[in-house]
Amino acid sequence: MKSIKALLGTITLVGSLLGSTNVLAETTQAVTTPAQQVTVQTVTTETPAQVAVVGDKLNINTASAAEIQKVLTGIGAKKAEAIVQYREKHGAFTSIEQLLEVQGIGQSTLDKNKDRIIF
Repeated sequence: MKSIKALLGTITLVGSLLGSTNVLAETTQAVTTPAQQVTVQTVTTETPAQVAVVGDKLNINTASAAEIQKVLTGIGAKKAEAIVQYREKHGAFTSIEQLLEVQGIGQSTLDKNKDRIIF
């Protein structure tokens, strides 16, 4: 029985570690002991880094075009899609100023949204 409790603790720890790596995962493991068989299931959920919108803040690296359009001022469907396409082509944004490299995003639009964007 002690070994089962220790194993459950280990599996819980592994589940927590999986959750901290920004991966959605479901794992099931069967453990057989001479006396019985126990099935342990661990389900992790989204971690905060995966959430695109938190309050009035938008994670520009995980947001969909629809979320970008909804949260940012002066950004319509075309500009929101351009942001997503730029991100897919060039990788994650590392600074707010990188948005100026996206077609249709100017300094005025950037200034209106500085306080709404997180990474």
